[in-house]
Amino acid sequence: MDMHPSPLRTELDLITEQDLASHLKICRRQLYNWRVSGLIPYFKMGKAVRFRVADVAAAIERMRVG
Repeated sequence: MDMHPSPLRTELDLITEQDLASHLKICRRQLYNWRVSGLIPYFKMGKAVRFRVADVAAAIERMRVG
């Protein structure tokens, strides 16, 4: 048995739209607007939309003003 706990999120983990909106403390509609306008990257798997946390963090950093 592995005695070292694995991290909750790795660079390859994908999260749902609901989880990301909750994490960013924004409504899902705002997240949708950012996604369709190309401000944040996402994956489309069938009807499911998923986000990579590291990619979203980098995209949000690019939104910084000043």
